[in-house]
Amino acid sequence: MKKTILKISTVACMLLASSELAKAQVPIIEKDFDISRKSKNGYLGGIDINHDKQTLDMVFVLKSSTKRKVKKEVYTFDKNLNLLNTVKEEEEIEKMKKKYKWFNFKGDSYVSNSLNASANLTGKLVFRKKQITWKYLWLNGSYNKSVKQLEKVKPTTSNSEKYFFRGGAYEVESDSTVLVVAGKQASKGDFVGSMMHYDILSCDNQVNVKTVCSIDFAYPNSPIYSGPLEDDVKELSNDDFPRDWVLIFAPQGGPGLNKFADPKPTNYTYVRLTAQGQLVEKFNFNSPSNGWRVLGAYEKDGSVFTYGSATTKDPDSKYINQIYKMNMVATTSADASEKNESASSGFGGLGAGLSLLSGTADMGMTQDAIDNVLDELKYTNFQIGKISGGKSDFVNSASIEDFEKVQVKPTDQKKFVEFDGKKFVINGISFSSAGDIFINGQDFKTIKSGKNTGKRIYKGTYMFQFDQAGNLKHNYGVFLDQSKTAGFFNRSPLTSDMVPATSYIQESGDKKNIYWLMRMAKSIHEESHTTYGYNTTTTTTTTTTWEPLYNMEYGSINIADGTLSDFKTLGESEKRKFYLFKNANTAKMGNYTFMFSETERGDKILISRLDLAK
Repeated sequence: MKKTILKISTVACMLLASSELAKAQVPIIEKDFDISRKSKNGYLGGIDINHDKQTLDMVFVLKSSTKRKVKKEVYTFDKNLNLLNTVKEEEEIEKMKKKYKWFNFKGDSYVSNSLNASANLTGKLVFRKKQITWKYLWLNGSYNKSVKQLEKVKPTTSNSEKYFFRGGAYEVESDSTVLVVAGKQASKGDFVGSMMHYDILSCDNQVNVKTVCSIDFAYPNSPIYSGPLEDDVKELSNDDFPRDWVLIFAPQGGPGLNKFADPKPTNYTYVRLTAQGQLVEKFNFNSPSNGWRVLGAYEKDGSVFTYGSATTKDPDSKYINQIYKMNMVATTSADASEKNESASSGFGGLGAGLSLLSGTADMGMTQDAIDNVLDELKYTNFQIGKISGGKSDFVNSASIEDFEKVQVKPTDQKKFVEFDGKKFVINGISFSSAGDIFINGQDFKTIKSGKNTGKRIYKGTYMFQFDQAGNLKHNYGVFLDQSKTAGFFNRSPLTSDMVPATSYIQESGDKKNIYWLMRMAKSIHEESHTTYGYNTTTTTTTTTTWEPLYNMEYGSINIADGTLSDFKTLGESEKRKFYLFKNANTAKMGNYTFMFSETERGDKILISRLDLAK
């Protein structure tokens, strides 16, 4: 075995919830290591698991002096966190791509071309070209993406003016295409007809438009949710492996529409399309609420789970557009950063060749902008639904009062985290082997004055537990104290409590406990990048960036009685602050889940092992 370049700490302790009231314990052991000098200058690309040998490799990647190769350092550990071997070598880039799925290197930089689809001032569908420049960052193994908005372009088809765009677009990065839900007019001014007949358009980066399928309704409908399916395959991004596209439509009514409207405002429609726009499923289902704000669609074991907050008000007569009075789905396929770039270019905030008078301007709202408004509202219910076999299995709607009746807090927490239906976000969904559904969320307050006016401060985090039929069982709430962490002292525009926490669950082998792992910002890292001038006319510039650093807090839920333990932090016993690696920070081998952290300076790493057999 080669001589190790890691110094192993003698600390390896079992971390257990110490309170006698905490019935469920979290079986975690941890070890820390001094890292080599060279690996500090590279990034942790991935964790390679050998299930047969019961070993794991931490693979660090460094830039090589030759463009055809990369340097790598591999540290091999057994399941008990003992270091077995260290290897330093250079390897050809093409071999790295074949060997490691996570190695996404496509060159130090490259340019791709694509399109945005948006609504103009009159609600008509317009397309704009965009040029995307990708630059590889050797410090973290990811690409920095910068988008340049270009001119508005006309489709090759002659009938593009007949389409209204009320929201619903899917940019398929791997195909350089954009799919659009386009409301179709039978004749000019056919407003009602454009809400009853939709074409799914596919437009490539040469602006060749084709209709791939049509969706028709007997009454006016508009999309209230649009998004690619989420699933358990975390290692493959949607850009690399585009998932199916889910749309949910709701009946529209009110002045000008009442005589055409569906007599049942809760008659929703579920639509599933392939990433090429081909229709997979379309069927109607009844929503208990007439104001369901769907926030996600997740595929698990062949079924699709939809979930989100709801406002129920006169469900027999009031339509969703009368409740929210705004679009619920983005009317542009551009994200927030692309919209900002577009707004900052050209005269009057419009890019070159764009004009309000000519109707070519991108007037669409991003999903972030829509959600920022809807997040501030108060809701009366929370709904969850299950779809399988081309039909709706259930849609259940629990009231906010129902959540108050089943509150649970950690044993050392004095008060419950109040869930009142106001100012909260939903961050994800998980499942137990018994079929229980866990939905994670967090409340926030909005800063009203000062330099951070309009920004959010995130506070308590929730974990809602539903049974396999969608009935509410428990509402777990944990207060988070992120306000004392870094951000103030390094002039950062961020503080840790401005970053929402995300959660996921792991189940014990005996099915008696659910381990709750909460990824939350613990500090803000400041980094400066200097570009030096090469002559008297070139200016030396320094750019400062701030980035959240995360750690994991963990506790456990006792399945039998629903009690919640106290929470601890990874690395707490080491008397040092560790932060999760940016990309590769978790891995699973057999009954073990491993988590990987480092100090802010990068001179030590911490490996934490959760034993799911216990």
